Amino acid sequence: MVAEPPPSEPRLSAGLMVMGSEMAGFTVIGLVLDFALGTMPWLTVGFTLFGFAVVFYHLVRFSKSMTRKNGKSL
Repeated sequence: MVAEPPPSEPRLSAGLMVMGSEMAGFTVIGLVLDFALGTMPWLTVGFTLFGFAVVFYHLVRFSKSMTRKNGKSL
């Protein structure tokens, strides 16, 4: 059985990869700072919300660039 090459267009996996890496990164930074400073859970919550905002911003930029690439305007 021969595997087919992946499609050339980005799919949902690209968005999930970005979301997973950035969101997890900010959450881990918050956890480390909380343990170091003894402020549990405030920095974790704050960094997680900040990570969510960054992920949302990146996904919107990504979708706009894909729309422009396909020749459609927003």
